[in-house]
Amino acid sequence: MNIKRIYFLDSLRGIAAVTVVVAHLAGSLVVESFPKDIFQSFGRNAVVLFFILSGTALSMSLQKNNRMTLKVYTSYIVKRVCRIYLPFFIIIILSYCLFLTLQPQYIEGLSDWFNAVGTNVSMNTLMDNILMSGSHVGKLDPVIWSLIVEMRVSIIFPILFFFLRKMSWKVLLLSAGTAFMGGTGILFIIGQKFLIGQTIFHIGFFILGVGIFLHQSQLQVFIVKAKVEILATSLVLYLHVMFLNIMGLGNIQVVSDVLEGLGAVGILLVCYNSNRLQRGLNRPLYRTLGKYSFSIYLVHCIVFIPLIHILYPYNFTFLAMEGMSIPLIFIFAAIVYWSIEKPSQALGRLIGSNIEARMAVSGNLMKGREKFGR
Repeated sequence: MNIKRIYFLDSLRGIAAVTVVVAHLAGSLVVESFPKDIFQSFGRNAVVLFFILSGTALSMSLQKNNRMTLKVYTSYIVKRVCRIYLPFFIIIILSYCLFLTLQPQYIEGLSDWFNAVGTNVSMNTLMDNILMSGSHVGKLDPVIWSLIVEMRVSIIFPILFFFLRKMSWKVLLLSAGTAFMGGTGILFIIGQKFLIGQTIFHIGFFILGVGIFLHQSQLQVFIVKAKVEILATSLVLYLHVMFLNIMGLGNIQVVSDVLEGLGAVGILLVCYNSNRLQRGLNRPLYRTLGKYSFSIYLVHCIVFIPLIHILYPYNFTFLAMEGMSIPLIFIFAAIVYWSIEKPSQALGRLIGSNIEARMAVSGNLMKGREKFGR
């Protein structure tokens, strides 16, 4: 896969991160409105897209290996821990200290989702978050539920990828469907407890990402012939919850998630086969958003929620407070990227490379001893 395609995947991730910010800003308000109906739905479909993109990106990183070995797996896990968990850990500690200092109180006119963040936090809340137990995920930084799911799936992903790598697209779809049905069943039985059902359910999106990586070239002829139709249909599927909200209709979340996932797959396949879309997504703005996407996603709630609590006594309107928070979100995201995210990635690469080198030396020594013994 060439560099341009890597950039377009990153750009899509950056755009999705911005839509999550907009969704949470809209979701903070209690008053129902036409803009809220439009924007509030963007958060969930963006997370679905994140997981599919992760499945594709992780497949790219593992494809160069012929088979799963202890060296490959150990290096991979170290890099994923540094990529996801280290920034997550630091931001959770920062969030806890911030809300412990602010002691935020319930604000009338804002949603229960907003008011749950930062209120009544305790050491148990902190430990549940640090240990990624899946409990109290909405108390310090509401986005962490998806990072917990991603970290869990990352642990088993290499095994999943090497199992599916030589399978047909039919087996991939069957595997994704099994994850969706299994996760839905567990959600029905135990609800959101420990995010077990959510984790199993979202494995299906990672599998769809594997399928895109493995089979997009085989679908090229079909995609090129019906590019406009596929893109239009995919956008409708991806945004269908927004349309339902505007019409005042409800939806079943697990069904909508799957439909949004199919829409995201269609959008990605069209992007793979459209030089025009790739050129557009390769613009500096989108590439910059892509670079900072993880940090934007990770920190935006702990910027705008505390800011509103700080400014609320001064009688600013909610829209004014949210507007003031937007540039601060991007400034803080850039700071977190350069001070936490990028160094964590570099540390992961360094440790991973050292592990690979040491295991390679150990392997060569063992082979040499066996040969000398003979």
